[in-house]
Amino acid sequence: MTQRGQIRLTYDPEADSIQLILGDPEAHAVDWAEPADGVVVDLDENRNPICFEILNASRRYPAGMLARISIVEPVSLSQLAREYGLAEAHLRKLATAGRLQASKIGRNWASTRAAMEDYLDSRKYNAKDVEAARAS
Repeated sequence: MTQRGQIRLTYDPEADSIQLILGDPEAHAVDWAEPADGVVVDLDENRNPICFEILNASRRYPAGMLARISIVEPVSLSQLAREYGLAEAHLRKLATAGRLQASKIGRNWASTRAAMEDYLDSRKYNAKDVEAARAS
């Protein structure tokens, strides 16, 4: 969960929009502005920007960049373990070793699906795979 004073960046592929939320995600917009076509800024009661939204993001940015920001919500390692069919203890070891980008929130570890995908991609090119490819 995003805490007050933090920044959250997300990409929603269904809406094809990028959202940058500044500060409290529960803040309510009282006004908005559109400084450029497809760019919407939500403003609080003091006219401070609290959210930026970029519409039609896939027309503006490369797919690889959007994939990296689409899943930035923290997810518990136990949830990631279930989703990816791995042991939670293994993910904890990877996190403490720095091989999986994760952080400790209270007593629990959390990461993102993007970090998990990065770790899985890095496993595709380990030394055994390189040697096997060279031998064939």
